[in-house]
Amino acid sequence: MDVFRVILEFFRTDIFISFGLLTIPLLIGRFIPKIKDTVSKIDEAACRFIIFSGIIYTVTILLSYAYLFLVILDSNNEYAITNRATGPYAWAYWLMMFSWLFITQPFRFKLVRKNILIRLISIPFFLITLEQYIILITSIHRDYLPIKWSDIDLGVILNVAPYWPLHLILKLAIFIGYVFIFQWIHQKRIK
Repeated sequence: MDVFRVILEFFRTDIFISFGLLTIPLLIGRFIPKIKDTVSKIDEAACRFIIFSGIIYTVTILLSYAYLFLVILDSNNEYAITNRATGPYAWAYWLMMFSWLFITQPFRFKLVRKNILIRLISIPFFLITLEQYIILITSIHRDYLPIKWSDIDLGVILNVAPYWPLHLILKLAIFIGYVFIFQWIHQKRIK
């Protein structure tokens, strides 16, 4: 079961978030005449890759639940999942399960891929997942904030902050590498 969690977390953090972050420079690059063609090719390949990734993510979720029900045979997990899937908040459970499929598949249409406004609106959906949004809203609603703000160690945050740009650049570089590998495999398959 841990393998499925690792795969799903990899897709969420390294593929979907990176695509959301990469969308902004690709949209800006469309207006620079010298690199417009190259950026358009990378953007088309990234869109094809994100469509494929959304399908693989959904299939992985379905396989993890099939594995849970058919192989593990744990009545507690089975009860919890059945209760979530059919309970009063079942709509949110199913929406979370298929959210990446619903977010990625509109990129099949040229209107979505080429329209800058639609792409800018889609960026937040790639950067924050529905689960993270629910956790954030619940935390604020139920007042899970610290009792004293002096309890927060600002030194830890300031020690990590200089590495965010490096982490961001590395994440984008890895995503572009995945896109190029996907494009290379796609071109080999066509030939």
